[in-house]
Amino acid sequence: MNGIAYAFINSWQSVYSNEWCNYPSAQIHEVGHNFGYGHSNEGSQDYGDQSGMMGYSYSQDEGPVMCFNAAKTWQTGWMNNGKQVNMNIGGSGATDNCLETDITGQADYDVNLGQTIIVKMNKPSGRDLFLMY
Repeated sequence: MNGIAYAFINSWQSVYSNEWCNYPSAQIHEVGHNFGYGHSNEGSQDYGDQSGMMGYSYSQDEGPVMCFNAAKTWQTGWMNNGKQVNMNIGGSGATDNCLETDITGQADYDVNLGQTIIVKMNKPSGRDLFLMY
């Protein structure tokens, strides 16, 4: 097998080579593909976005301590029990140019309180921005 691991999109199968099956970031990255996630790129660099687990994988037993980023979490709809704010910014079709709300971090999230967890900002260019902490 070439590479450290691979997985099938929207499938159950993930395959790991050698010691990479021991590293949590590789496991979570490949399971992300099973959930339907693509790679998180930065510019033209595959795996370049290191804000979540769909970027670069680390050969560490105890880290890094991170999860899927806001864009991937929005894609899955994991926080649908909470309030997701969807707003248009910039351009002539902007409906919201200012947002005033409390945003709850993932560690403090309570599904019964209807807290705002993720903000998606729709840009005219199509390169939307996501906010979550």
